[in-house]
Amino acid sequence: MKNNPLFLLAKSLTRKEMTRFSEFAASPYFNKHKQVRLLVAYISDIYPDFSEKKCDRTVIFPQLFPGQPHDQPQLAIVFSYAARLMEKFLVVEALEANGQLSDKALYFSQLRKRNLNALLKTDWEKGTEKRSLGNHERDSTSDFLHEKIRTASEKDAIALRLGQTETGYLEEKQAYLDDFYLTETLRDACERSQRYRLLKTTPPASLLLENMVGTLTANPALRQISPSVNVYFHLYNLLKNNVLGQFQVCKDTIRDNEPHLDREALQNLYNALQNYCIQQINNGHPRFLQEVFRLYQHQLDTQLLLVDGVLPEWHYKNIVTTGLRLDERQWVRDFIEKYSPSLAESVAVNAYSYNLAAWFYHVGKPTEVLPLLLQVEYTDLRYNLDAKSLLLRTYFDLEEEDALFSHCEAFGQFVKRNKSLTDFQKKGYFNLIRFSQRAFKLKLQKGFVKRENWQAGLQKLDAEMTEATPVFNQTWLEGKVKELKMED
Repeated sequence: MKNNPLFLLAKSLTRKEMTRFSEFAASPYFNKHKQVRLLVAYISDIYPDFSEKKCDRTVIFPQLFPGQPHDQPQLAIVFSYAARLMEKFLVVEALEANGQLSDKALYFSQLRKRNLNALLKTDWEKGTEKRSLGNHERDSTSDFLHEKIRTASEKDAIALRLGQTETGYLEEKQAYLDDFYLTETLRDACERSQRYRLLKTTPPASLLLENMVGTLTANPALRQISPSVNVYFHLYNLLKNNVLGQFQVCKDTIRDNEPHLDREALQNLYNALQNYCIQQINNGHPRFLQEVFRLYQHQLDTQLLLVDGVLPEWHYKNIVTTGLRLDERQWVRDFIEKYSPSLAESVAVNAYSYNLAAWFYHVGKPTEVLPLLLQVEYTDLRYNLDAKSLLLRTYFDLEEEDALFSHCEAFGQFVKRNKSLTDFQKKGYFNLIRFSQRAFKLKLQKGFVKRENWQAGLQKLDAEMTEATPVFNQTWLEGKVKELKMED
C-alpha cells in the first residue's frame, strides 16, 4: 500500500507543501468529500513516515469510516479522489510559482467574454504607458513569454473593441514572439547538439535553423533582442563549430547576462560548458581541466549547484576529483569539510568518507584511506565501484599482498555478476584488476627472478596495457609501470 501513487506523491512533498495540501483538501471549493479530507489529514499526521505498517489499508480504513466493516472498494474510491486532488494541487502550486495565477491575459479574456467594457477600458488604459517592450522587466522564461504574448493579443483585441486601430500591441506581441521563437529554437539546437554528440551521430540538417543563425551572425544587433537569445547563440556556435577560442567569449557572455536569466537556464548553460570542457580534456586539451574547475567554483559562489539547499553528491565528488587532478590540496580539503553539511542526509556519510579517503590517497597518506573506505557500505553502484578501485590502489601502495589479491578476486566477481554494468565498463574494470595484479607480482618478484625474465615480463605488461582498451585508472597504472622501470 505504501507504493500507492498517493503515498509516493505525498512522500515527494516538503513539510510546508504537505501542510498546504492539507489546507487545499480542507477547502470546500476544491474538495467536498469528508473522507478525502480525513485521508489527507491522516497522511499529513504520519508524514514523512510512510512505513508499511502506517500505510496498511486495515489501519487507514477505520480512520475514514469508524465503526464500519472493512470495504476495500470504498477505500479505493477515496484514494482515487485524493490522488486526483493531489494532481490538482500540484498544478495549482506550479501555476502559482510561475505567476500564472495572476496572468492578466486570462483576466482580460474573461472581461471580453463577459462584455464588461467599462472594466476593459479602465484596465486597458492602465497598461498603455507600459506598452513598449523595452519598458518591461526582461525575463525570457517560456512561461513569461507565453504570458506576454497572450497579454499583448488581448490588449490588441480590447483596443479594437474600444475603437482604437493603432498597431502598438501587435508590434509588442511580435517582439515577444521573436524572442520566444529565437530562444526556444537556439536552446533546443544546443541540446540536440549535445545529445547527438553522445550518440556519436550528426543532427539532421535544418535549413530554417541555419538561416536564422546566419541572420543573427550577420546582424549582431538582432542578438540583443534578449539575453537568452544572445547566450544561446554563442553556445550554439561553440558546440557546433568546436572552435576553442569561442569558449571564453561564450563563457563571458553567459556571465555578463546572469542577472537577466532564470536559475534553471543558468544551470543548464553552465552544465553545457562543463560538458564541453570534459570533451576537450578527453580530446587532449588539458587546459580545460582548469576551466571546468573555475566553472565549479563560480557555481558554488552563486549557489547554482544547490538543489533545494542540497548539494548533489555527484557534484561533490566531481569537484573533489577535479580539484585533486589540479593538485589544489588545501582548497579541496576545505571544500570537503565546508560542504559536507550541504549533502543529503541519506548519502552524507558515504560521500564524505569516500571523498576524504580520495584526498588522503592523493596527498600520500594511504594508511588514512583504509578506515574511511571500510567503515561504510556503498549502496550506490558508482560510489561502490570507485571505492573498490581506490581500495585496490591503496592496497597496492601499502604492499598489502594478501589483502590486494583477495580484494581483486572479490572485485572481479562483483563486476562479473553485476548486470547493471555495460560490457564496456566490465572490460575497463577487468583490465584494471588484471594489470594491477600483474604489476604487483612484478614488484614482488624484483630481485628474486632472473633479471632478463623480469624485464621481459615488464615489457610484455607495458605493451599489453598500451594495446588494451578501455583500462580504468590507466594513468595510475602507467605510473606504477613507470616506477618499476625506474627501479630496474
